[in-house]
Amino acid sequence: MRSPIDLKVSYRLLNHGPVVLVSSIFEGRAGITPIAWNMPISDDPPMVALEVWKGHFIYKAILETGDFVINIPSSDMAETVRKLGGVSGSKIDKFREYGLETEPANLLKSPRLKTAMAIMECKLREDKHVLEEYNIVIGDVKYAEAEASAFSDRWLPEKGGLKTLHHLGDRIFCAPESKVI
Repeated sequence: MRSPIDLKVSYRLLNHGPVVLVSSIFEGRAGITPIAWNMPISDDPPMVALEVWKGHFIYKAILETGDFVINIPSSDMAETVRKLGGVSGSKIDKFREYGLETEPANLLKSPRLKTAMAIMECKLREDKHVLEEYNIVIGDVKYAEAEASAFSDRWLPEKGGLKTLHHLGDRIFCAPESKVI
């Protein structure tokens, strides 16, 4: 039997895709933050969308730099993701504070997270309406890579090993099981 739920958490019924760590640069300093509200919006050309509150450090960084990296963490990074989501990048250097290694992007100014299991390098597609009205950042994917053991043309949870991390709300996460149906 189904029960009514609070509309404030109704988005969680649909949003159980992988949480991502978005990195960019603001005033010369790299920042990184978890984003659970993300989605592909086109495969030709490849485009993604992120909902990022306009007061966040990473929002300002994306606008300043004009690019960002979507770093896809593995499920064993859950505690790091919790920490990264618990403090603003305007207050601390999250890379230094949590001992995260960066690597240069192939095509962008924004850094990549060295331990990410996959990355997507994105150029900001400025759409003032969705940026100002809904805090939606749209990116043109210019380069992407993933660990071959975890992704071919789709995620491979049945192989074991690296798994994506999924946000269920609050500070709760899960990883897909190995069974593919």
